[in-house]
Formats: sequence, structure tokens, C-alpha cells
Amino acid sequence: MLFGLMGFQGFAKWYAELGKLRIFWAKPVKSINLLAKEDSLYFVAVEWIVRGKIRDAIICIAEKQYEISKIIGKLRDYGDSVKILIVPEESPINLSLVNARSILYFWNMDAKTLEPNRHTRMKIYSEWGDDELRMFMKIHKESWGFFIPPRQGDHIVLVAFLNDSPVGMTYLNIHNFNIDYGIHVIKSHWRSRIGTALLAETLKLARSMNATSISVVRVFRSVGGASSDTRAVKFYRANNPSMKMSVYRLNY
Repeated sequence: MLFGLMGFQGFAKWYAELGKLRIFWAKPVKSINLLAKEDSLYFVAVEWIVRGKIRDAIICIAEKQYEISKIIGKLRDYGDSVKILIVPEESPINLSLVNARSILYFWNMDAKTLEPNRHTRMKIYSEWGDDELRMFMKIHKESWGFFIPPRQGDHIVLVAFLNDSPVGMTYLNIHNFNIDYGIHVIKSHWRSRIGTALLAETLKLARSMNATSISVVRVFRSVGGASSDTRAVKFYRANNPSMKMSVYRLNY
């Protein structure tokens, strides 16, 4: 599973880069260490830098389905640290035990997506100026309602054009090959396989850069999942990720 894909050192490097997203389970990292391994469970100690202060977290990663109540019992031993649980997606869990939720999907380089929209034209940006940023902003705002700009030196931006109009985009992080902030298509072109075309092109680009996998994270707007979360998860699942994990922050 996760450590089988990249090993602990690979995970640590991938996770430290993911911390730039500043999401509930990945923040800027001061240190990361493997504390213990028990059967299929890995316990990872992380120090986050949050508003200039150090915050301790424990991440428990289950490589196979495991009785959640037993994991929670083990995590209680770690005191006041933030407790993060990463488990196979289909693992049953009582959502009353968590206060934040995410998915984490990986695709191997030989992954087979759905048939993409063949009418799109792709353009890759490793640099951009004000005109490009305005285009990126328009796509983001017409997809999820707000804009997060790409980071120069961290991202390659892929933009999908249909009839010469920009209709979708994604940011590939060149350091850990995560699709930062997900795949975005403007609402008027949803369900046209443009997102699939972007995913297929991202796989192709990552393959040319000698990546072994790409990943995507989706942080849910609520623990129960908003309609936008459900729609995003259905899209990613339909495109055959090689590994599907759920991420939870426990509420104790």
C-alpha cells in the first residue's frame, strides 16, 4: 500500500512537500519520524509549524483494512498530539469520531483512465505572467468559486482549451507529483471528459519526468461530504486510481 509504493523516506519527502498546501493533515513540516510499526500499522510523528509555533501530530497509516476501534485505542496513548488516521478508503468508520475528512488517491504510471475528450488542446506553462494568471483565475472561479494561484518553481500548469477557449486546468507539483488543489473544469463543460483529458495529460507529463506515481488530495467541506465533494470523488474513482485512501482527523 502507501509505504509499499514509496517507502518511508519517499513518503516523508512527498508529505513535506504536501505541507505547503496547509490542509488539516499536512502543514509545513519541521520534522517527521517513523515511531513504530505494528503489523500493518505505521505510526509517524510530525512536528508542524503553525503560525510560527510547533504543533505535534501523530499520523497512523494502515496498509490494509484494520479494526478502527483498535487503532483509536492505540492513538489515545499519544496524549495531546493531533491524531491523523490514513486508512484504505472502504474502511468503516464512525464519523462522529472525526472532525475533518479527506481522500488521497494515487495513480501508477501505467494507470488507465476513462476515454478522454479528444477535442481538447493542452498547453503547458512552466512560467506565467499577469495575462496567464487572469486566465487561471477565471477557470478556478468558474469551477470551485475562488482562486489559488500556482507557485512559481513548484508547479507546472496544464490548461485545456476547447475551440480555443480555456475550459480546465490543473497544477502538477514538480517535487512530489501531487495534483495540487485538484483538477478544475468550468461548470458549463462538466461531464465532457475534459477533466479526464487533464488527468491523462498529467500522467503523460509526470511519466516524462520519471515519476513513479501521481497523487491528488481532496479535503471535504464537511465531515459528511458536500455535493461538490461527492462529485469530485466520483470523478477521481471513475478514472481508476491505483490506490484509494481516506484521511481523518480524530476529535480527541
